[in-house]
Order: sequence, then structure tokens, then C-alpha cells
Amino acid sequence: MSNSTHERTLIDFLAVLRGKSSVFCYKDYLQTAELVTKIAQEIEKEDKIPVIRICWNENEMDSGNFSGNTSSFYIFRNFTTALIKIEKMLSQGKHLIIVSDISYLEKDQNSRPYIRFLSILLRKSEEYGSAMIAMVGEKCSNPLVKAELIPYFKNEFLLAEGKIIKNREEFPDVKYTIKGDNLYLKPSMQDDVNKIKEIFSLTPEEKKELDRIVGESLEEYRTSL
Repeated sequence: MSNSTHERTLIDFLAVLRGKSSVFCYKDYLQTAELVTKIAQEIEKEDKIPVIRICWNENEMDSGNFSGNTSSFYIFRNFTTALIKIEKMLSQGKHLIIVSDISYLEKDQNSRPYIRFLSILLRKSEEYGSAMIAMVGEKCSNPLVKAELIPYFKNEFLLAEGKIIKNREEFPDVKYTIKGDNLYLKPSMQDDVNKIKEIFSLTPEEKKELDRIVGESLEEYRTSL
């Protein structure tokens, strides 16, 4: 597939995320963390906007692979102070907000204040036209996360078998691969189109062989009934 197809798919995908809140539900944490980071880097690069990182652990405070124009907030009972500072930043221009794994907020902790904090942050980010990206484990056991937070994200994606699947509205599934520092996206349907093209490009002898295999499979199916 040409680079232009990858580029168009990436541009279309970033347009879906721009100025909205998006959550990625995952099965594989390490793979998803890398993907979400790459997506965030693409938004930062394309839109040239500063980054705000929401961290649940002090060890996450470094800017990582983002530019120097990054502010990190370690959230631990300082909800009001953090919200005041973040809203002031948002009021001065668009930002990209990246939230650490929400699954960290397990149900056995007093997670309600954190959920409330994120709910307000969701509303504020969209109010100021900023994008917000978060991730959560598919099997997250915190009922507050599922009931009071996830439904309020504008975009909800499921990551499965190398695909980004949008749960709401019509949006084509996208396949993703990460090679080195680069993120590659392509429409999932493209694989099926390529297979069809391969069939139509078969030689007469190859088509006869394919017809024979299909015919034998159908006969085996009929006799098994």
C-alpha cells in the first residue's frame, strides 16, 4: 500500500479525535500504551499544540517522548488545585490532554473523587476545544469508571487483533502497525479489496484450480448435512 494511503487514513483518523475526548479500551496494555503515545505524538506534531499529562504515579511525571512544551500533573487528592491550573491553561489556547491508564483507579480505592475530577476535566477540555485521550482495560472492574466516566467520552474505541474499532457512529475499522518510531494506519477493508484483486488477476489455470477447491468444499458441506 502506498504511503499516501497511510497518510490519508492517519489524517482522517486524527480528524475524528481533534477537539474531542477519546478513550481506547484495550486487552494488551503494553501494545495500547505504545499506540496511544504514537497517536498523541501525531496530534502534537500536526496541530503544534502543548501537551498536558494527567498522571496517577509520580514516576510518570517526565515528559517522555513529547516535546518540551509539556506539563505533567500528578493527581493525588489535589483535585481542585489541579483543575484550576489546567483550566487556566486551557483558557489560553488548545491543548492535548493525555490521561494515564484509568484502570489504575481500582474499585477498592476511594476512586470517586478521581472519577469526579476526570468528569469535570472531560467537560472543560471540550468546552475549550481541546482534545483528550485516555485508555482503560477492557476488564476494568471499577463500576464507577464504566457507569460515570466511559459513556461520556465522545469517541470510544476498542483495540483488538491489530484493529482500531469505533464503538459509536459509523467509522471504518482501521488496522495499525508500529514500525520503529512510525505509526501506520490503513482501512481494514483494504485487505479484503486486495484479496478480490488477487482473485481477478489469476490466470485461467489458477481460476480453474480455485473453482475446483471451492466445489470440493461445497460438496463436503452438502454430504455432512
